[in-house]
Amino acid sequence: MAMINVNRQTNDMFYRYKMPKLLAKVEGTGNGIKTVIVNASAIAKALNRPTTYVTKFFGCELGAQVQMNAKDDRYIVNGSHDCEKLQNLLDAFIKRFVLCPNCDNPETRLSFRKRNGGEIHQRCIACGYTGTINMASHKLTTYIAKNPPDAEDKSETTTETKTKGKSKGKKKEAGGTKGDSDEGSPNENNSKTNGTSKNGGGSGGDEDDDDDWGDDLSPTMTELNTQIKGMIQTDDLDKPLAERCDKFKCLVEKNKKEEKLKDIDTIKDLIAEAERLEIMEQAPFVVGQSVFTENILKEIDEYKSLLTRLCAKNSKGQKYLLHAVEALIGDHEEIRAKIYNKKAMSKVLLKFYDEDLIEEETFYGWHEKVSKRFTDKTTSKGIRDMSNDFIQWLKTAEESSDEDEDEDDKDKLPEPQIDFTHTAGSGIEVKVESANKAPVEQTIEYNGEIIDVDNI
Repeated sequence: MAMINVNRQTNDMFYRYKMPKLLAKVEGTGNGIKTVIVNASAIAKALNRPTTYVTKFFGCELGAQVQMNAKDDRYIVNGSHDCEKLQNLLDAFIKRFVLCPNCDNPETRLSFRKRNGGEIHQRCIACGYTGTINMASHKLTTYIAKNPPDAEDKSETTTETKTKGKSKGKKKEAGGTKGDSDEGSPNENNSKTNGTSKNGGGSGGDEDDDDDWGDDLSPTMTELNTQIKGMIQTDDLDKPLAERCDKFKCLVEKNKKEEKLKDIDTIKDLIAEAERLEIMEQAPFVVGQSVFTENILKEIDEYKSLLTRLCAKNSKGQKYLLHAVEALIGDHEEIRAKIYNKKAMSKVLLKFYDEDLIEEETFYGWHEKVSKRFTDKTTSKGIRDMSNDFIQWLKTAEESSDEDEDEDDKDKLPEPQIDFTHTAGSGIEVKVESANKAPVEQTIEYNGEIIDVDNI
């Protein structure tokens, strides 16, 4: 199961709070169509919130009825809803009811108090923040007031409690349930402390503590190792293409600010990052947007090494570099004023061509199709109209080059013919005859009549 950041807005590659990526399955047809949240329980567990809260939040936001069956671990929202839409709603739930308002850390606990007409309290274990959630901020607060976190957590953990080992069960009976009711979910460290004090520090209690250390530590280390392995490589690839491009853009702009974009090591790192994020085709566009200004001709020279590495054998990347110029002209008035004319556009395109950044076929394909994806259609068409002279020159130059090659082939002298003749005295005698030597007519005289051999 793919793991993503709890707070998807953070770009910290070492962010350690993870949750499963939401999986949804649409079932039924017509009026009976519904969406099953396949891994709702796993997500809620990662957020330390009851699964019913997450499902009910979806229902409130979508204006749809929900079905929640904890026994069968089945949570349903009526209607057809795609994963991306639900994932974005989950982000809203996390922002409202999970993240700490002070430090954006998800290590928060909810509790409900009936005083003052009812208050939902939020406490952050990481920074110590305490505060209340406005009861009028969302419809879910009414459901939380009727189904407080403590009651929800106890009902959802009943099955897990029954399946624990005998030693842990005995320890829990001896230690009581005080540790469970404080935070709304079992706290293993508190349970160990309570169990030790009740046992009076006897030898049996020491053995149980040793066993618990071994039992609890192994899964924790395994989970940590799994997260570390997948943290850098997997999580970013789960993000949308736009987010991955933004991440790469931040890295490019940071290196530009530090004047490192011309360093070989930096270029290698940027190429590796683009490959890791799987945006090699879009990378030239991102770089063009980040480094080009109205002085684009000088900047092509300045960042030629990086652009060459990105565009080499990358026809789509080359086309994206041209699209970057379109977008800059459409978005920036100073750039538009400087290069949005026939002469300047021809110079820019010629510079790309002379520096071997863009191939002829890429120019032709780009020029033929007007696109409004990167700027308005009028500007896009105007850019291509201004490029007509360059494209025509390119085609003429290519045709002239082909004709010159044909003429060169015709002007070449035929290779001399080499005759290998065996002589008795010196072995092999090599005779080189000129290829331009006039052919010798071979004739035979028979009974006084000359017979042309070629006409026999």
